[in-house]
Amino acid sequence: MKIRPLSRIMITALFFSCLSGALIGAQESEARIIKAYEELSDPLVSKEKLVNSLVEFLDIALILTASSEYSNEIEHHIDVAKNLFRNSSLFNDKARQYLSLAYRMVTGGIKYQKPPQLDEFVTPDEAQKKAFKYANKLVEDALSSVKRGNDGDAARLILELVLLVVTPISG
Repeated sequence: MKIRPLSRIMITALFFSCLSGALIGAQESEARIIKAYEELSDPLVSKEKLVNSLVEFLDIALILTASSEYSNEIEHHIDVAKNLFRNSSLFNDKARQYLSLAYRMVTGGIKYQKPPQLDEFVTPDEAQKKAFKYANKLVEDALSSVKRGNDGDAARLILELVLLVVTPISG
């Protein structure tokens, strides 16, 4: 079967348009992650901006999990958590439970656990510094995952970041 020159050009154009669409999507996700993290890491962030930043992270996670077999369930759990954050408290137990369920769906059943190194601190200031350092690492890894096209891993890291922020530190 011969492929006509015009058909070959159309197939090539379609391929490159799909490829550029994926690159634009990745760049958009990266820009949104960076912007949301800048707002989150502002030391003078208001509660409203903090909630908006976390909701933005959750919206990004939804985009990154759109191709998951559990995308509808993940979306439901994240939407419930977002509403609870907006209407009650960032430390709402029910919201955290819904996010934990979404996390388990993204990770193939692995339960979220706070990193043990964050439990080792002397002062609240030290705990906050450790948490910010860990959050920076999560964001860097999420950006790398987006660049590599590993959306599932990026979504996992973003959900882990949100869970880190909304899980109270005991000490």
